[in-house]
Amino acid sequence: MKWMVIILLVFMLVCGSAFGATLNLKATWTANTEPDMKEYRLYRTDGTRTLIGTITHPTTSYNFSVTVTDGSSGTLTFVLTAVDTNNNQSADSATASYSYNLDTTPPTSPKNLSVQNQ
Repeated sequence: MKWMVIILLVFMLVCGSAFGATLNLKATWTANTEPDMKEYRLYRTDGTRTLIGTITHPTTSYNFSVTVTDGSSGTLTFVLTAVDTNNNQSADSATASYSYNLDTTPPTSPKNLSVQNQ
C-alpha cells in the first residue's frame, strides 16, 4: 500500500499539469453601505453556479484561484451577492468576465524564406 501512495505522488508531481492549470484571480467591487450588511458571496457562473467564497463585509476585494484545463482558453464569468445580518441575499451583481488563453502550442514555422543580394 505504501508503494502505491508513493507512485501516485510521483505521478502527480510529474504529470500534475495534465490535470489543470491554476489561475490566481482577484475580484474587486464597490462596498454596500447598508448598516445591516454581513457578507458578500462570490459565485462562478460559467457552467454550473459554484460558490467561490464568502467574504466578510466591509472588504471590497477577494483573492481566489480557479483550475482550468491545461492548454485551454475561454472566458470565466462571476457574480457577487450581498447578504445582510438576517441572511437575506441580494440579486446577482452584473456579470464580471475573465478571458484566459493557456495555449502552449507554438505556431507553425514560416514558409518560403529566401535571401537575396541587395
